[in-house]
Amino acid sequence: SITCVVPHGARQPLFGTNPIAFAAPRAGGEPIVFDLATSAIAHGDVQIAAREGRLLPAGMGVDCDGQPTEEPRAILEGGALLPFGGHKGSALSMMVELLAAGLTGGNFSFEFDWSKHPGAQTPWTGQLLIVIDPDKGSGQSFAQRSEELVRQLHGAGQERLPGDRRYSERAQSMVHGISIAQADLERLQALTGH
Repeated sequence: SITCVVPHGARQPLFGTNPIAFAAPRAGGEPIVFDLATSAIAHGDVQIAAREGRLLPAGMGVDCDGQPTEEPRAILEGGALLPFGGHKGSALSMMVELLAAGLTGGNFSFEFDWSKHPGAQTPWTGQLLIVIDPDKGSGQSFAQRSEELVRQLHGAGQERLPGDRRYSERAQSMVHGISIAQADLERLQALTGH
């Protein structure tokens, strides 16, 4: 992803938001699916907040002088995002850079040059997928073990699992169609030339 995250303890952005995604089957329901940015907030959420004129929660980013800010425009216009969880999120972000760029031969976030790709909406960086066949694991049914963990999570009071909101929204969209703001629709139409 684009260079927009200051590593913990650094003074300038070097990492992208460097997302991590995960999916696992369940015996009694939809698969467990989630993705997360290793930044304190996703870059797209900062863009949305800026368009809507909303402030961000504290601890999400810094302005161009490295000072904490809740103003999304200050982050987008020369500032940077912070990693989630301080040094721990920064270490995960470094791991993603090494695996998705160093290992694959793709660009590190800091190596991508937007000026060489006019009109690009996303940077050319590496991607890495690690796929594990759960049948090669413990010999027990992984989907059943996943379901047991879900039962325990519900029993411990966790009502919503990662991915539940998206499954619910997908079901609603199948019935009522996809809801999209007029401004977003116009931007998509402009991108497609319609």
